[in-house]
Amino acid sequence: MADRLKVDGTELDAFCKDLTKAQQSFTALQKVLHDPGVDGLGTDELDRACDRFQEDWHYGAREIAEQIGELTAVTKKAKDDFHEVDVALEKALEKARSRGGGK
Repeated sequence: MADRLKVDGTELDAFCKDLTKAQQSFTALQKVLHDPGVDGLGTDELDRACDRFQEDWHYGAREIAEQIGELTAVTKKAKDDFHEVDVALEKALEKARSRGGGK
């Protein structure tokens, strides 16, 4: 029974790695959007639109990166908690089996 209830952390580990990569991407985006751009590559209207985009998304990229970091921490904690419960359950079932209480 314990084998069927065992949690495989491989998928959660992969998810955490993907989240970490996403956080790094948004952190890099935030840095790029914070750095001064090059004006004069297009029309004045295009330059203004790029400036507005940088202003709007600089904040958004930082917020998304922070939230991804929080989600990563929660996911890692959930994985650790699942593992802890899994180990405790396996020990309890083994103890019950050794006492003749289950098969």
